[in-house]
Amino acid sequence: MHVQFTHNQEEIVDAWLRASKRSQVIRRMRRRRSVLLALLAGLFVLVFVRFSISGIIAAAVAVLLCLLTDPWFYRYAHRKSLRKLIKERYGEESQFDCQVELLPQGVKTNTSDVELTLPWETIAEIVETSDSVDIFARQGFCIIRNRAFSSGDERQRFIDLAHEYVNKARPMADK
Repeated sequence: MHVQFTHNQEEIVDAWLRASKRSQVIRRMRRRRSVLLALLAGLFVLVFVRFSISGIIAAAVAVLLCLLTDPWFYRYAHRKSLRKLIKERYGEESQFDCQVELLPQGVKTNTSDVELTLPWETIAEIVETSDSVDIFARQGFCIIRNRAFSSGDERQRFIDLAHEYVNKARPMADK
């Protein structure tokens, strides 16, 4: 089954954010960053206000504020950095054609003059979202936007075929 659609730089950023959200390494790095930032803020407040009961309370509030706000600041900074990276890579080019084909050997994608095939054995998960079908493999991913499908039925056939290929490949990977 073959589908195609156009996407823009912001959708590339969104795709990388979705993929990085699944990374255990990045999640661990974010937790460490949050905790370190919170501890540094608490220590700074404690030293600035002096070691006292009010200083301990102020430090605890600073730690809590850091832990609550850091995820938002991280997402903002990560998105901003990815935008810069994509802009550096693609310049002013804003529309990209993407072709995705489900073949017996894997998911074949072609975008920006780069062709990639993700073998079915490497597919970790197929995720249906409100705006796309996301296929995550051990070494890559593919985000297929809903506009690639002419109807909901075609989208469902695509998903069913992808699941069928994954299920066929799983027993072979176990041997």
